Amino acid sequence: MAKKAQDPALLESGGVSRRGFIKGAGAVSGALAVTSVTGAPAAHAAKKTVNITTWMGFEPGRKEAWASIAAKFNAQSTTTEVKITGWPFASYVNQVLTGLEAGTLTDDLIMSTPDLAIRLFKSGYFLPLTEPIKAAAVTPNPQIHAYLTDAAGLIYGVSVVTVNFGLLYNSDLFTKAGLKPATTPEELLATATKLTKKPNQYGFWHPNIMAEQGDFWFNLQNWVNMYDGVWAVGKTPKANSPEVVKSLELWLKLYNASIPKGLNNAAATTLAANGRVAQGFWVSAAVNVLKSTNPKVYAKLRSVPLPHASHKAASRVHPISLNKLGKNKANAVEFLDWLFKPANMADLTMQCLDFIPPFPEMNAVPAFQKYLKNLPWIAGFLTPPSVPITPMDMMGDFITKSDEFGTIVLTNFQAAINNKTTVKAAMDKAQTQLVALAAKL
Repeated sequence: MAKKAQDPALLESGGVSRRGFIKGAGAVSGALAVTSVTGAPAAHAAKKTVNITTWMGFEPGRKEAWASIAAKFNAQSTTTEVKITGWPFASYVNQVLTGLEAGTLTDDLIMSTPDLAIRLFKSGYFLPLTEPIKAAAVTPNPQIHAYLTDAAGLIYGVSVVTVNFGLLYNSDLFTKAGLKPATTPEELLATATKLTKKPNQYGFWHPNIMAEQGDFWFNLQNWVNMYDGVWAVGKTPKANSPEVVKSLELWLKLYNASIPKGLNNAAATTLAANGRVAQGFWVSAAVNVLKSTNPKVYAKLRSVPLPHASHKAASRVHPISLNKLGKNKANAVEFLDWLFKPANMADLTMQCLDFIPPFPEMNAVPAFQKYLKNLPWIAGFLTPPSVPITPMDMMGDFITKSDEFGTIVLTNFQAAINNKTTVKAAMDKAQTQLVALAAKL
């Protein structure tokens, strides 16, 4: 396996970033001495290491949750030791694609964003998870796993976290201003403007720097739901459609009125953790970062659905999958057999501060039911009132070229952000380039 970009010390220190708000190894074999009946060592069986490639080892809260789960499994298994490795979210997709295409990424388990997962699934990098699903006696929810299921009904990835977008807000800032969360796009702009008191307080947060393009695009991809737009239908891009242009024009107004400009996600997290960001369209995973950063702010967080009539919001399923290039597949399956058991998956979900179960059997875990009753911030992320749609619904056939699509959109959008052209003209230019990209699908 190729040497990873980060070492264990970096994983321990963590980082902040991801999805517009979040973010922030090595393989050391354990040894087990097998003792004979006389008490003398009869044999030494080395545990085989299963590396899990993910970005989650860099996220406050989620990093600790995965370390805990790995330690729990490692204490029980006599044959396998799991290690968390990978890269921060901003570079994760490119690193995984490069490693797989070069044949150097031989970690047995890979976690994916939905965009990456479908790309790797269609490229044949994943193996079916029939054995661990059967061993754990679970039935993965077909609604959220359909895009990783083949014609024969075999499933190639099981969600370890499913997150929805919602309007997450600091209730204390709203109360002090005598305001309520917006229910329309126009109200959103007005509310965010009223809550902005530069440079001490900002009414809205959204990633906006090209140095963290992955986060910028991750969030902007969802933004077209404000006016029920889509980025593409099949192989036909819709970047200059009225719905998309109107959505981006709203974003630009918010950017000029209330979004802190030029900040990386780490700095934005600090602002929010200090109670200086009023709201944002965030995935529910962002709450874990805030709780880990500042419990006092966490206590003030609440959510409502995205403020438009349809309440459509991107729902993102992040699966764990078997890598066909892996070297210790049997050991990886052993870990999945264990992880997919409802009590263990519930433990991971609760430690990560998530709440959407990947299979209905998890709902029967008493601790999970009790946990759900103590999350005052989840209302806007629930279905209903939120209406979840998938990235595939927004991206059409371009889902396998999502990063390339995003690069084209963001590069052209910069001209409008810098007041060099209109949003419509920028998206007209992007549309032409995206038509060319369609030929590569």
